[in-house]
Amino acid sequence: MSILPNISSFLIGFSYSFLLYNKIAFGISLVGGTIILMIYKKCLTLNIFNQKKEINFILISLIISFLISCGVSIEHDRSVLVVIYFFLFLLLSSNLNLCFNLDKEIFEKTLFFFTISIILNITYICFFNLYQSGILTGTFFEINFSDTEGKFFLYEIIKFKGVMNIISILVLLLPFFRNSSNYFYLILLLIPSLILSNSNSSIFGILLGIILCLFLFILKKTKKQKQIIISFFTLGIITLSILIKNLPTQLESESIKNYDFKIPISLIDAHRQFIWAFSISRIKEKAVFGYGPDTSNFIEGSQEIIGNYYTGTMKYIPSHPHNFLLELILEVGIIGTTAFIIFIILLNFNIFRISNIRQQYFLIFFNGYFWGSSLVNFSFWLGWWQGSYFFILALIYSKIYLDEKL
Repeated sequence: MSILPNISSFLIGFSYSFLLYNKIAFGISLVGGTIILMIYKKCLTLNIFNQKKEINFILISLIISFLISCGVSIEHDRSVLVVIYFFLFLLLSSNLNLCFNLDKEIFEKTLFFFTISIILNITYICFFNLYQSGILTGTFFEINFSDTEGKFFLYEIIKFKGVMNIISILVLLLPFFRNSSNYFYLILLLIPSLILSNSNSSIFGILLGIILCLFLFILKKTKKQKQIIISFFTLGIITLSILIKNLPTQLESESIKNYDFKIPISLIDAHRQFIWAFSISRIKEKAVFGYGPDTSNFIEGSQEIIGNYYTGTMKYIPSHPHNFLLELILEVGIIGTTAFIIFIILLNFNIFRISNIRQQYFLIFFNGYFWGSSLVNFSFWLGWWQGSYFFILALIYSKIYLDEKL
């Protein structure tokens, strides 16, 4: 066998170990490994994840709506660049999926390196956090007390807080990729890593993933599926309406400074309440096609000092809403957001329907985790985060496709 597939499998499999070093190394490793594999397999397709014709209309609508949003963007160059990245991630992941589907041996070798990488990653992060916290040395971690609430907060180790969002789901997906429950022992390393990193978005993603799996379980056990689905979405809409209604409405400096929170800041931190309220107030101004992809930080008023005690060191309304759904509506409008949501649903549905029951639960959990944690963390346009979704989906799809062929 040529050395090229070995290099490709290594680069792709260990890409998330490079992520612990920096985002650029991760991108070079993952994209480089994918291109090498495409060259070796002489593989090039424009068909997104081998989808059927019914998804083409939605994909074309998505492309057109994103391009229109770029056209009306308040920062054209910035918007065009991230949209190009978005579709490149789609194409590269689709071609990676096709290459794996054509060669199971390469896929299995990539999974071998991938498994070693994830085990090493979570082991290193766990022991790094335990050492930094002082638990391993017996000095223990610092405790800070709030002088107003009487609550205490553990010292936060931030070095790997961001990447824990993706490392967590990779750890939890290993039993799926390896067809074995043996890898669940890694949860013993994952839990302290999450706690010491204070990675609340990861925990929220896990909870939402579990909730969606329970929802799927109920659907499979009842004949009243339509009623259950309607009730589930009705509950979601009511919860969302209550949340929006209780966010701050006055964003002037004096009002913010003396704001009395209706939503407990232990549930949703003060910073996010203000930036979500700000985003919602600006959505109304350009609701159809938005301000342009990745332009939140250029909207008028987006860099004002918040000036509320409970936001701590977060003094400014930041460059993005820390909520992928709000960010999409704000930047590509209702039309672009609707097209994107339908596209993601159809993309996953076509994978879902060729899956067995076990695979379906993992697919649902992955989506619940990823989009759940995206409701409270990174910008949607962050390359390594967005690219990770389509890359992991490509791995999941290949695993399901190749298992089905056995």
